[in-house]
Amino acid sequence: MGKKRRAKKLEKKLAAEARKLTLPKVLKLMAKTFVLVFGISVLLAFGIAAGLEWLRSLWAQILVYGAGYFLAYRWLMSDFLPPPVEALEKRKK
Repeated sequence: MGKKRRAKKLEKKLAAEARKLTLPKVLKLMAKTFVLVFGISVLLAFGIAAGLEWLRSLWAQILVYGAGYFLAYRWLMSDFLPPPVEALEKRKK
């Protein structure tokens, strides 16, 4: 089997394994989501207390939560991404 084919096969296997839902992965995702929402809520509360009245608007809050989720998506879903193949090949040597 060629080197490229072996790497591709390993990559497919790792991707399928990473997508599987397991209880530890789901619990970790829930904990990360809680931390994210709690942090954004605290920032919103401090912003409103500091006098930023526009943060009281529902649409502004939705925008802030959406932006926070968009920025933290990679961190939230890191457990469901396969590890890079190059890192595994270097570790084997």
